[in-house]
Amino acid sequence: MSDYCWPLMANAIGEKEKTALIEFITESNRFTNGPQVKEFEDAWAEWLGVRHSVFVNSGSSANTLLLWAIKKLRFQNPNEKMVVLTPACTWATNIATMQQFQIDFVIGDNDLFDFGFSEDSLESLQKEHPEINVVWATHLMGSPCNMELISRYFPDALIIEDCCESHGAIFDSEKVGTLGVGSTFSFYFGHHMTTIEGGMISTNDDDLYYTLKMLRSHGMSRELPEHIRAAYEKNSPSIDPRFLFPLGGFNFRNTEINAVLGKEQLAQLDQFITTRKANLTRFDKLLACYPELFERFNTQGNSSMVLPFLCKTSQIRKRTMETLERHGIETRPFLVGNILEQPFVETSSSQLPTPNADYLHENAFYIGNNQFIGSEEFVVLEGALAEVLYHEVLHKGE
Repeated sequence: MSDYCWPLMANAIGEKEKTALIEFITESNRFTNGPQVKEFEDAWAEWLGVRHSVFVNSGSSANTLLLWAIKKLRFQNPNEKMVVLTPACTWATNIATMQQFQIDFVIGDNDLFDFGFSEDSLESLQKEHPEINVVWATHLMGSPCNMELISRYFPDALIIEDCCESHGAIFDSEKVGTLGVGSTFSFYFGHHMTTIEGGMISTNDDDLYYTLKMLRSHGMSRELPEHIRAAYEKNSPSIDPRFLFPLGGFNFRNTEINAVLGKEQLAQLDQFITTRKANLTRFDKLLACYPELFERFNTQGNSSMVLPFLCKTSQIRKRTMETLERHGIETRPFLVGNILEQPFVETSSSQLPTPNADYLHENAFYIGNNQFIGSEEFVVLEGALAEVLYHEVLHKGE
């Protein structure tokens, strides 16, 4: 058990979920990908407001599968390269996947208010890299990035959305995950809802959906509707249709057990998000009391995966993290920081500067948020921040 009074993550799997799992395990004889997975996919698609969803074994697998499917469907012409614009502050496997698939990518700077792409960066990239034809809009930490800006500067690019941290976030009255050709979500233990490990890809594009279904299960056609299977079988009459592989794929399937858990969590997701938003509002009001220490950030449409601190200086960041940890509040850096600083990332000499991502790398961090955080935890946080301010005044930021 953690010694933190405010841990980064808390167990969100309650008695209701455990009972549902026990009943399912007792009554069912099928545990691999099957009808429970399909029911969860349909329920998720309805909640999000899209036609199709595909359940996989992690959010990173969802990103991998979506990228590969886009490459296979939209960039079959060897003379047309797939070039992806991605933010500098994002998750590590997003970049790793593109390196592994030898997909060309360009890294843009983040915005310090909504954590999406900065307008200055988009304007510069439009001029310097007109070859960009896919934009990976990453909604960080629950904050929706500005989709209108992306469309303005890259009107002809395909837009895909990484919503792994932003279930239920809203941009321009629409849920994120419905604003591009495809979107991904994570159900990792510490996110808005959990299937322990798991992820989802959502889309309104039929061809993309069928491609994702095949790629998820080794590239096999047998999960497709009959009329689509028949076309593949007609083209390969010598192959037993039970083991027909139109595509080279992966095994990213999830299980019936995870889907049962997902259905139970999804039924509570809106309430989870409501509580997270209430915590965010209280947190934002608290930050407003310390303008000497912290910058403010976007709360509009923010579904609040975590509660980020944007410190005025790296020294304030260090002192605040140390003080919070001493008071039992667990901290983490701002994701992986600027991905360009990570040793595995390979970039070209044409990489443009990313000063905002550098700022987030050096000055920002976050603490956890979930539906179990309440007044007791905020009292501890208020006391810790008062202590930080006292020391900053006493030492004059030294």
